[in-house]
Amino acid sequence: MKFKKPVYGAKTYLAVQGGWQSDKWLGSYGTHLQAAAGGHLGRALLKDDVISFKEDNFSLTGNKILNWHISHKETGKIYQPANSIRCIKSVEWDLLDEVSKQNFEKNNFEITNQSDRMGYRLSSETLLSDQQTEMISSAVDAGTVQRLPDGNLIVLMADHQTTGGYPRIASVIKADLPKLSQVRPGQKIDFRTVTVTEAEDALISMEQILTEIKAGCRLNFEKYFQS
Repeated sequence: MKFKKPVYGAKTYLAVQGGWQSDKWLGSYGTHLQAAAGGHLGRALLKDDVISFKEDNFSLTGNKILNWHISHKETGKIYQPANSIRCIKSVEWDLLDEVSKQNFEKNNFEITNQSDRMGYRLSSETLLSDQQTEMISSAVDAGTVQRLPDGNLIVLMADHQTTGGYPRIASVIKADLPKLSQVRPGQKIDFRTVTVTEAEDALISMEQILTEIKAGCRLNFEKYFQS
């Protein structure tokens, strides 16, 4: 299996029946690179690495190609429009001056090369604060948008820390975190603020779509063994 260049998004997923044989850490078989824990030796995969399947009674005979797939039409309901990211205003939003508040929703923000699973650093017109205040470390979560001392932004991602001392001006809604994770360095995003109710409705809608996709996969998987 080879991928010469990305067509949609930045990441792809490969699942096998029964799962991969890897180290479990904090309830997950994924790898946390900064902590060097979990997954395969706690590091990124390298050429010639071999990962075994878990022992399972599942087996395939022949090279049968299933006559079904998940279309872009279905996944597009979650991942499109790819570069428009919804968020809600957070606790330190009012530390921004009025011009910066407008620029937050008006400007495009480029994902920089200094981005990783801990956080996406954004580059754009700097956002200014009309108040000088000392921040203490406070709780943060995946999707928290913080204003850095230089006026640029960082969005915390899956491997984020639990506390941070930078102003939390916004938070990406949970329904848009999957598509934000598929944006590559060099690409641009724009933010659109929504209400908490809109954020909750979007999450419910996404979960319904995923439930329908899972049901379709399960149905076709069962048909495969009956044929």
